[in-house]
Amino acid sequence: MTSIRLRKYRILELAEERGYKNQKQFAKELGMQQASLSQLLKNNTNFTKETLEKLMSCLQCDLSDLVEKKID
Repeated sequence: MTSIRLRKYRILELAEERGYKNQKQFAKELGMQQASLSQLLKNNTNFTKETLEKLMSCLQCDLSDLVEKKID
């Protein structure tokens, strides 16, 4: 089975490059709680199209920077 996962370390790297000093500041910019962002980055919760769009907008990146296929 193939699933799509967020690329946590790439997202955090891009956030740092864009000047976000910590997850709390980044979460605020995304319009979510820090705990929700943390769960999202750990792939413990599902993400929506809107969340991916916000991530791409804030990080000025493409979808391929955010997700990867995981083959189970």
